Amino acid sequence: MFREPPVKKVLYWCTHCNVPLLARSCACGRDGEELPLLQPYDLRPALRADAELIRDLVSARFGDVTIPTILLLNKTGGMDRNDLVIANGARFGWLVFDPVDRQYRFDIAPESLSWVVPMVTKGIVDLSTAADPATLAGRRLGGKKVEVTTDEPEGTVIVKYRQRYGTGVLREGTIRVKELSPFEAKTFENPDWQEAVHQNRLHLKNLERFAVRTIKQHMHDRPTINVSFSGGKDSTAALALARRAGVTDAFFINTGLEFPETVDFVREQGVEVIDSGGDFWASVSKAGPPGKDNRWCCKSLKLHPLKRFLAKTGPCVTVQGNRWYESWNRAGLEETSQNPNNPLQLNISPIRNWRAIEVFFYLWWRKVPFNSLYEEGFERLGCYLCPAMLEAEGELIKRTHPDYEARWQNFLAAWAAQKGFPEEYATWGLWRWRELPPKMSEICREHGLAVTEKGTLATGPARPVPVPVQVSEPVLEAPPKEQPEPVQQKLAGRQTEEQPDPFSEYRKDFPLPAGLTYLDSAGTSISPTPVLDAMMQYDQTYRANVGRGVHRLTQVATQRYWHAHKKVARFIGAEEQGEVVFTKNATEAIAMVAYGLGFCPKERVVTTILEHHSNLLPWMRLAEKQQIGDLTIVPIGEDLLLDMNALEEAITDTTRLVTVTQASNVIGTIVPVKEIAKICHDHGALLLVDAAQSVPHMPVDVSDLNCDFLAFSGHKMLGPTGTGVLWMKESILEPLLLGGGAVSSVTGTGYTLAEGYARYEAGTPPIGAGIGLGAAVDYLEKVGMEKVRSHETALTTRMIDGLRRIDGVTVYAPQNPADRIGVVSFNVAGFDPHTVATYLDEHAEVLVRSGHHCCIPLMEHLGIPDGTVRASLHLYSNSTEVDTLLAAVGEIAGGV
Repeated sequence: MFREPPVKKVLYWCTHCNVPLLARSCACGRDGEELPLLQPYDLRPALRADAELIRDLVSARFGDVTIPTILLLNKTGGMDRNDLVIANGARFGWLVFDPVDRQYRFDIAPESLSWVVPMVTKGIVDLSTAADPATLAGRRLGGKKVEVTTDEPEGTVIVKYRQRYGTGVLREGTIRVKELSPFEAKTFENPDWQEAVHQNRLHLKNLERFAVRTIKQHMHDRPTINVSFSGGKDSTAALALARRAGVTDAFFINTGLEFPETVDFVREQGVEVIDSGGDFWASVSKAGPPGKDNRWCCKSLKLHPLKRFLAKTGPCVTVQGNRWYESWNRAGLEETSQNPNNPLQLNISPIRNWRAIEVFFYLWWRKVPFNSLYEEGFERLGCYLCPAMLEAEGELIKRTHPDYEARWQNFLAAWAAQKGFPEEYATWGLWRWRELPPKMSEICREHGLAVTEKGTLATGPARPVPVPVQVSEPVLEAPPKEQPEPVQQKLAGRQTEEQPDPFSEYRKDFPLPAGLTYLDSAGTSISPTPVLDAMMQYDQTYRANVGRGVHRLTQVATQRYWHAHKKVARFIGAEEQGEVVFTKNATEAIAMVAYGLGFCPKERVVTTILEHHSNLLPWMRLAEKQQIGDLTIVPIGEDLLLDMNALEEAITDTTRLVTVTQASNVIGTIVPVKEIAKICHDHGALLLVDAAQSVPHMPVDVSDLNCDFLAFSGHKMLGPTGTGVLWMKESILEPLLLGGGAVSSVTGTGYTLAEGYARYEAGTPPIGAGIGLGAAVDYLEKVGMEKVRSHETALTTRMIDGLRRIDGVTVYAPQNPADRIGVVSFNVAGFDPHTVATYLDEHAEVLVRSGHHCCIPLMEHLGIPDGTVRASLHLYSNSTEVDTLLAAVGEIAGGV
């Protein structure tokens, strides 16, 4: 239930000075009269644009009526904007915006007639002449419908009958008359806002004194203090009060969807600007418009940037401008409150019991400038497409910022067409809710729009996307202005200039979940749109089997599936030698070597402690069944690098195969494969390289590595799941499976194996996925693997350095960036890895892996039986996501 602060359910008005009062008494010495207000009891001045709007509406309806300078707006419930307008100490009327016809109207109140009627020249219906006298005789007219004949347009009218006046609604030849009352003309003084502020100066001093005292009482509750500044009136008042209390630091989170006037105003105040790092337009194209009941955008554009900022700031007290009257959620706001989304922040709300009228009066009294957009008619300021904004304000943006509104409307129209929503989804603002409130559901049904039982707008078949309105790309941020002293000097030592992310252009190609930070690419990478399109094209346009027919579709499929093999060969430097075989994953590729090489019982296999289970279990099974003579597992040193001396000692003339990972999937260690290959070949041993974690992240050339086998997975290199590769320098393996497609001929007594990769790909392969793997290779080549390596190295260093600065965090990674890939394992003292991963998911939307990562022997070797938390990167990762992880881990380490 909405909290109703004491006293402020009413407005006091000095009838002598004709000004509103913030408390009972006026500076003239008189007490004000009470005027009951409507929930949520919030009052604000009608500034320039609102006052002009009211004057225009009144003039159009009733003629040249002089409107008082002081007009107050009491926000009330309704379909959209619905303000009770107060003038001369009484109700003047209601200012209403209809989201369907996109028009304002002004419904005049009977209480205003005493001073309005003497100036009215039209909009009056005199029942004595407009109605049949016989229908009026002996009737009480209040609340009744009366048939009339009049030239007045439909809508609110002033009703006259004999010496009584009232108001009514004219529609279809009838007037529904409200109560008629005797008329007594009144006149009022017309003070301005400065006079009203002057008469409230004692109340304003008291408000300021209590607010400053509140800030001072709590400003040392945490090591530092700052102000959360939004660019709106409330935070402007909070900033002014905080600075009077001695607070100098303030920050503003720039969502990237701010009005340029707001960003300009923020910089003029010397406030530190924090960029969100989130890409709203990429996210909204996947998640759809945010709603009042689904504000997903706040996480990536506000909460996550705040988390990152506070991770650098540390525990702090933050002065904020939240007020009781803003929303139902804030009605119970206390003097101080712990930020539920960030344990580092204790919030102070020094103006929590102020109404908007107190805020504006205070700013005027202290001559504090505020955002110019309020004078343009905006009630609240934030993102220009915030779902919490009224449709009236959306309509206003069409005039004040047409390019901004056109861009958003283009998106909404396209989204509605694709999802089968009616056009009204965009034009009436129905996108603002996932589930429509009862009042909007009723409007929809009245106008023939289908609504489901759950209150959602019913969908129909998709429609062609309408041609977008041509607009210039809006500049969403005003150019930086020179910040005044001393704040400029203070910020100079704190702000760091982030370099543009050269990989940001690629992020739009990846269907990343809106608002989530995906740091589990070592497990499975995300496929870009070109990969998804390639697979879809196969299924929709030339789906057929390969190598088994002569019709046109099978020829196209065979050619493109073959071409995918060639792309992969080119990608790993194998165009001139060896054979590329498609498998379902790296595990199967390694198994093909294990069970196809044909070991003798005395031959040995050497591997390392770094290996994934997929490169350990096949060899353990061979040793268990005594199909090989011995399995030697080489350790790593304290530096987490492979012990090359131990490896060289382990390789003897009886070693048939050495099998090593090129990069660890747990600690990121890069193994010197070229050096190992030379040792192997000096002893006549073959070398198998598990490249599942290297091929996706760094240049790999089998000719340079000089290995004999190379295995890797497609789903870790932007390709589809269920794909993998085995490259063989020579086709010396016995096929793991035999069947259709693997043979060139079969007789009653034998068979002949097919040439090339076909002999190792028996049965129908995952054709579309194989073609998708080829598209993934195309994508990686377009980006450039040297660039991928450089990008991920920088991010990995940022992550490792940040984690190592957090007390209680242990990082398992080689020291030298050249010795590691973008896979970082860590633990937080006092928390098991699964607890940490769960917290990161639920409280920071950061997705990581936890546990043993299919490397239990390595975990035992490192003395961490419960495993680690693993954060892993790819080319679509960025520094903002790394900083979000660091901030959240800092919270956990701090004892959340």
